[in-house]
Amino acid sequence: MALLAGTFGLWRLGVGTTLLNFSGLRALVTGQGKMNILRHLAAPCTPAGIGRDTMKALHASGARVVAVSHTNADLVSLSKEGPGVEPVSVDLGDWEAMEQALCDVGPVDVLVNNAAMALLQPFLETTKEIVSRGMISHGVPGSSVNVSSMAAHVTLPNLAAYSSTEGAMTILTKAMALGPHKIRVNSVNPTVVLTAMGQEASSDPQFARKLKERHPLRQFAEAEDLVNSILFLLSDRSASTSGSGIFVDAGLMELSLAGRRALVTGAGKGIGRSTVQALHAAGAQVVAVSRTQADLDSLVRECPGVEPVCVDLGDWEATDRALGGVGPVDLLVNNAAVALLQPFLEVTKEACDTSFDVNLRAVIQVSQIVARGLIARGAPGSIVNVSSQASQRALTNHSVYCEQAPAVPCPPPPTPQPEQPAQAPHRLSLLTGSTKGALDMLTKVMALELGPHQIRVNALNPTVVMTPMGQANWSDPRKAKTMLDRIPLGKFAEVENVVDTILFLLSDRSSMTTGSTVPVDGGFLAT
Repeated sequence: MALLAGTFGLWRLGVGTTLLNFSGLRALVTGQGKMNILRHLAAPCTPAGIGRDTMKALHASGARVVAVSHTNADLVSLSKEGPGVEPVSVDLGDWEAMEQALCDVGPVDVLVNNAAMALLQPFLETTKEIVSRGMISHGVPGSSVNVSSMAAHVTLPNLAAYSSTEGAMTILTKAMALGPHKIRVNSVNPTVVLTAMGQEASSDPQFARKLKERHPLRQFAEAEDLVNSILFLLSDRSASTSGSGIFVDAGLMELSLAGRRALVTGAGKGIGRSTVQALHAAGAQVVAVSRTQADLDSLVRECPGVEPVCVDLGDWEATDRALGGVGPVDLLVNNAAVALLQPFLEVTKEACDTSFDVNLRAVIQVSQIVARGLIARGAPGSIVNVSSQASQRALTNHSVYCEQAPAVPCPPPPTPQPEQPAQAPHRLSLLTGSTKGALDMLTKVMALELGPHQIRVNALNPTVVMTPMGQANWSDPRKAKTMLDRIPLGKFAEVENVVDTILFLLSDRSSMTTGSTVPVDGGFLAT
């Protein structure tokens, strides 16, 4: 699909026919000029194409845009392309000049810190001046989306200064997210982006081949891959994501999924049910898996055409019988989970078996079924594993988050359903955190092994989600305060925050994102 049409063209963003509408918002984007690979100290530059394309996408989506560049000629051409764009020419490496140019710029609702420079020097030749200037160019105060790089996390030769400043950007993003003003701050971490500069940087076939071999998807990113991620993070569809870094390393954001077949586990209630409804509304054919027949019956009434499958995913043989012949699946959401609450010294073998059977082994089994089908067809696919903030933080006095209803026998062949231990709302099981930690690492290994088959695998890690169970467990203000005090945005996630992120990760708009764990936690994991 064309990135632009006409002057700035049509850039539709949203789920189905719902657009990510930035009308009435004022956006400031730094880095609108051009960039060459710099082998000596030079004025700050920008990855050519990313800032400009981001500005175009925001302009096409109704935003009023302030475009900042140190190259006046680029701003002049930009103003001709986009009438109404406000140009600001300033060297962001000059703190005083920057303050003078931007202090009177007026109200800004969303900010994209994209300006950057890449100075190629071996570590032993890196100078103080290069590091200092890089830190200044990345230390611009402000918030929304900071354009970082995979170089902040992966070692690359001749990029000591650049990698250091991008690593600083990663922590700066988390520190900025701690602010008490309800301003969300996130970063995107792209691989080589095939702008003019990226094409020049990867023009050496041997270098490009070696670098691509480190990417599960075996390809570099296009500018629109990065811009789509930026606009998603700017929009309200990521309203509970802050302090996060999304990797674009491995298209409108009209998330039309017409013609795709999706399978969702844990589809009876809460996040799973809402995901089925959203996928159905976006045009996908949906297979809904739950162990509770009554929930599936009501779901089919709400969403005609949904294919129900009633099975206990903790039973490997029953799952194989139920899903082995499910047919082609393009998209998979592994959402089913259990949380069995037992203190460490009282954890039983039965609790371990049940937790790992559903929270991990079922993910492996269902994903194998789907992935084998995709590989046999030679088709690309996307898998999203619903994890938890509990995978990365040890928590106490925290309610269960999963939507696990009492078991109801399925239609013939009858499969007895095990009784689940009563769930106390005051303590998170160590088994939940353990199984979700295992799920996060499983996600990365799946991404690595399935990437060559063009199957993407990501996880998302929500905080408390305001499902009916979440509302019941966290309605006491005193209890909620203990958790909310650790969340920079000061609120729990709504179901749609999680579902929107799931659909984004399933869609081609995140086509260069794989092996990532995406927090939907209001900044909790940044603390």
